[in-house]
Amino acid sequence: MSLRAALHLRRFFSTDAAHAPLKLRNMPYRLRHAAVPAARAAVSDYLHSTRCLPSSHADFIVAHSPRSLLSFLAALPAVPGSLPTAELPALLRRHLSFHPLNELPFFLESIGAPAAAGPRSDLMFLADHPSLLGAVAALAHFGFPWSRLGLLFPAVILGVPPELISARLAALEARLHRLPRAAIIAACLTFTSLLERDLSDCEPLVKDLSTTFRGLGPDLGTSNDIDAFSGVCRRMRMFYDAGADIGSIGELAGGSWRMFLELGEKRIAERLWFFKELGMTGKELESFLLSNPRLFYHDFSDVVISVPEYLRRVGLVEDEVDAAVKKHPYVVGKNQLENLPRVLRAMKLERQFLEKISVGGENLRYLSPYFALEDDSYDAEVERAFLDGMDKVKADKKAQHVDSKLEFLKSIGYGENEITTKVIPALHSTKDFLQERFDYLLERGAEYKMLCRILTVFPKVLNQGKDMLNEKLNYLTEELGYSIEYLDCFPAFLCFDLENRVKPRYTMLQWLRDHGLLRKQLAPATVLANSEKRFITTLYLVHPAAPKLWLECFSSRMHMECYLKNISCQNSDNK
Repeated sequence: MSLRAALHLRRFFSTDAAHAPLKLRNMPYRLRHAAVPAARAAVSDYLHSTRCLPSSHADFIVAHSPRSLLSFLAALPAVPGSLPTAELPALLRRHLSFHPLNELPFFLESIGAPAAAGPRSDLMFLADHPSLLGAVAALAHFGFPWSRLGLLFPAVILGVPPELISARLAALEARLHRLPRAAIIAACLTFTSLLERDLSDCEPLVKDLSTTFRGLGPDLGTSNDIDAFSGVCRRMRMFYDAGADIGSIGELAGGSWRMFLELGEKRIAERLWFFKELGMTGKELESFLLSNPRLFYHDFSDVVISVPEYLRRVGLVEDEVDAAVKKHPYVVGKNQLENLPRVLRAMKLERQFLEKISVGGENLRYLSPYFALEDDSYDAEVERAFLDGMDKVKADKKAQHVDSKLEFLKSIGYGENEITTKVIPALHSTKDFLQERFDYLLERGAEYKMLCRILTVFPKVLNQGKDMLNEKLNYLTEELGYSIEYLDCFPAFLCFDLENRVKPRYTMLQWLRDHGLLRKQLAPATVLANSEKRFITTLYLVHPAAPKLWLECFSSRMHMECYLKNISCQNSDNK
């Protein structure tokens, strides 16, 4: 089964059956062991005899829809305890005679599609969808495995007429002559556009597929293993998703065909991410990696480097490295080679490093595990401070997920140093949640090195969920009119309570501005960082009566809502 099909099935069953397995409480215990085989036979006979589906289709649907069969049985009226086992099939057939079956869930489960992928829920019968059965027949006749048709649903099965599916498969087979059907099936399951569009519109992709499949020679060229061809297609798609031009992989791969067969998809994804983080564009990425396939065979995860010593050995300008380390001391210390791109981004040195290695040749040795292992130089004082700090962190009984937090900080560019040990206790979440929030702030436009620097001062920023971060960033940019870059000057903005501090204070200032009492713009650092007493003093300087209004109407979310509600009622009465 292809990876995508497995994901479809896993998602479908994990959301329904895995969490709440159905129990046949409506059926005597002694009949339960015979209920599923009897239901399978009854439903198959119903689909073939009553609904006029081909017997092969009916058998495939029932054989690959265990969850739907259990749902069908669980929905039956209570079965009498005295019912003989031999009469159970007759009872099921009689029930189906008076209660038409909702066929769509059975079909979707059988092809590996999630139930949510179905069309209108008011259509129960497969025959209600004019092209569905014809499309399925055309695909099955060509040799598509039934359980993988979910990869083509609904775009192809419901969106392309059956005769057009057959015509496009025939054209593709003629264009990829001498290749087995398994190759064509795998290509269509991975790149559904081959069936959604005419062959002329997919020529660059077909060219890539033809060149790549033929380049694999006897290892794959004559195979009928759909899984093997699907693996090659998925690896090609990873390059396309990274930005490679469709139609260029075949020409650039050269002697690197075997990577499409031997390398795990995880390793390919890691290398694509590694160089994309360094700033390589899609076209550069494709050309560089396919021209230097040996980079895929290095394992970066277990290789330890030490910053800044490693960067000096690579040959980066020493003054630039020293200046970056002085400005961003949290990167100092040991880290894994796989985290190097984000270490460099945290220092804003990724461009300089990329210029070093992009020339290829001898410079690729900088990414070799052997190059890193040759250098055992590191700052012993930095390491000692780190180890002492980690001992203190782990000695705290309240400490949780310490290793997970350390792994997260190293993955974003922090090294094993004292600063890292001071950040860890302030983080209150797991690696996955911390990474999700960090990436979200990047998506919103925060500069990478700025965000790393913020975490050294206000690590609690990442203790908030994405929704809260979104609300605060929206208020900063939309209501107050500041850009995300303002966080570099005042990162504490993300730490203040939005409802009980930020909004009340700014609503008060807006009221003073609307009534002509405040003319100058006060920066968030002035408005929010001051204590309540200092803020009241600021209000008094604007107008002696302002503090009283603040305390009565704006000082908390409750006061502010009551005040705004009264103003709204007064405006309504005036109208």
